[in-house]
Amino acid sequence: MLNELLGSWKVIGCQLNTRWLPDSIFREFRYSFTADDRFLLDWSELTYPQFVGGFPKSKSGKVIINAGANPPQIDFLPDEGPFSGKALLGIFELDHDVLKANFAFPGNPRPAEFTATNGQVYEIWQRVG
Repeated sequence: MLNELLGSWKVIGCQLNTRWLPDSIFREFRYSFTADDRFLLDWSELTYPQFVGGFPKSKSGKVIINAGANPPQIDFLPDEGPFSGKALLGIFELDHDVLKANFAFPGNPRPAEFTATNGQVYEIWQRVG
């Protein structure tokens, strides 16, 4: 795990399949990245199914980082839920305490830019700890 990603993050913006979602859907989600290459997602069980809120729908999973790619890559492998064991392929950009990440749902190609097309979710996170 990149040391710069370790810690807790809150979602401050979310675009799903080209549509920006109201903050009431995601404002309580908190991601954490740990030194053992894991993600944790608080409140993942409290999601809006039609919006795929808490998009991994898993409270934990593996994180795979390829910082040498351009843009850098971040993949989630959820431990449970509908995407259990399936890779959500992503890209990320870190600017101090703001992290932008765009993920493709399983079966879709890795995103190439920071805007969600169909089959993708783009989230903006702010460090909280």
